[in-house]
Amino acid sequence: MIQKSGSDDDAKPRAPRQRTLKSGRIAINEMTSTFEVLIRDMSDTGARLVMSDVYLLPRNFELIVLNPNSGRPSHTPCELVWQKGLIVGVKFMREGNPT
Repeated sequence: MIQKSGSDDDAKPRAPRQRTLKSGRIAINEMTSTFEVLIRDMSDTGARLVMSDVYLLPRNFELIVLNPNSGRPSHTPCELVWQKGLIVGVKFMREGNPT
């Protein structure tokens, strides 16, 4: 888990998050293993995910989200920022949140 600095000068402004209730999947090992997740909130830079079971996640993985409008999944590379039990904070490795 990443610890926060005690100084407010070091704090980076975060992109505003929007609450959501989307289902998704975490894919690791070149998509050979996937885990169901619930996306609780999302911004252009990251998301908060809730896993169905506790897994020890690697530092980098893909988040797959099904687009309800097109029916096509989006694949977004992510970096694990923090994990506390079933709840995970991720940073998107490219601009724009998955839709």
